[in-house]
Amino acid sequence: MQTPKTLEPFFSPKTVAVIGVSNKKGKVGYTIFENLKKAKIKKLFAINPKHKIVQGKKSYPSIQSIPQKTELGVIVLPSVLVPKTLEECMKAGMKAVIIISAGFSETGEKKLTKEIAELIRKNPQTRVIGPNCVGITNNMNNVDTTFFEKSRMKQPKKGNLSFISQSGALGAMILDWVATQEFGINKFASYGNAMDVDEADLLEYFGEDKGTKVITAYLEGARDGKKFFKTAKKVSKKKPIIILKGGKHEETTKAAASHTGSLAGSSKVYEAVFKQAGIIEANDLLDLFNIARILEKEPLPKGNRVQIITNGGGFGIVTADQIIQNKLELAKLSKKTIKQLKKEIPNANIGNPLDLLGDATISDYKKAITSVTKDPNVDILIILILFNLPTIRLEHIKELNRAKLKVSKPAVVCSIGSGFTKKYLRKVENAGFTTIPYPTLAAQALKELAQYSKFLKKN
Repeated sequence: MQTPKTLEPFFSPKTVAVIGVSNKKGKVGYTIFENLKKAKIKKLFAINPKHKIVQGKKSYPSIQSIPQKTELGVIVLPSVLVPKTLEECMKAGMKAVIIISAGFSETGEKKLTKEIAELIRKNPQTRVIGPNCVGITNNMNNVDTTFFEKSRMKQPKKGNLSFISQSGALGAMILDWVATQEFGINKFASYGNAMDVDEADLLEYFGEDKGTKVITAYLEGARDGKKFFKTAKKVSKKKPIIILKGGKHEETTKAAASHTGSLAGSSKVYEAVFKQAGIIEANDLLDLFNIARILEKEPLPKGNRVQIITNGGGFGIVTADQIIQNKLELAKLSKKTIKQLKKEIPNANIGNPLDLLGDATISDYKKAITSVTKDPNVDILIILILFNLPTIRLEHIKELNRAKLKVSKPAVVCSIGSGFTKKYLRKVENAGFTTIPYPTLAAQALKELAQYSKFLKKN
């Protein structure tokens, strides 16, 4: 029986064998083996009949010659050699195999594709990812079957987001970009042509995975629409799923089909499926991860009423427009909150936006946040701070931390500016707030947060 547990050997294997290891730097087989040498596993085996030593480790001529049973096999060979090698892995009792090699259904090749499909059908005890993929990365134990050159990209921080990508190249770009951000990655999976393990299997696995809090994905087309819908609907009730759909237009649908041999399908059909299954659809990559960050860090709101706090009137008005445009509501403060704010911050323009004016201090922000978060009429806070005003002192940012501890509602801090502003935003992030530079992006992400909360209440 195929269960989420059958995917565990991909992400946490005790032993790994790389079939097609190279001694030549710049080759895919070289990079994969080099990356796996850093993994926290018991044993790593190199298989290449042409070499006795590969990268300082003993090389074995075949899978059968490995002295112990191996959980995970990674195949990096020409496509014509893949079916026979996969069969040998299955006979050796491997629980999981990743086929990195390309040259199958994505290119229109039928004979080898059919041979692999038949092997998978006859040997369901061995789970297979690929072919035409880069495999997986587990950021928590350094298991990494990708052929991404680590000298050319940064390592993402450890985090609670897991990312599924039908495209390996896009996955590489995302992992490199995430490494420059304030959030981290837990696990990454590229599944290529999905001849066995597909997007639904990975959704189910991450749905059960304790290290994953939010599931993000790039999807061109589901292999089995009914299976995908059923799985996603079940998983989304436990964890948020955010998907960026590739191939939304007729021209790009054709490109998606040739890319991974996938059935891209009508974008309108996918939109309907996403909505019914509780999946959040992102507009682009930036939107994908902004939504993910908020869902990872912030509590779900009870409603969609947003209170803006600012020290710049124009900034507040622009943000209010974005709130309304994204079908969120501007909160109306209660009489009790208004009375308290007038007493504690007498010079402020009290309303929505709540304008603390240009001479506001971090202490004023702390008072405003503490008062507003208690208001039953407020579900969400957007806090706008112009850091280049002289009364906002870096050494006082820690006061925001004390304010954040009292906030039981989603709260996002926005500020637009150069290096100085970015430095302050990092400090605010360290104080516990989620930060997003632009109000437009914040409003879009908060809209999805409110809608996901609504979906959970109905289901």
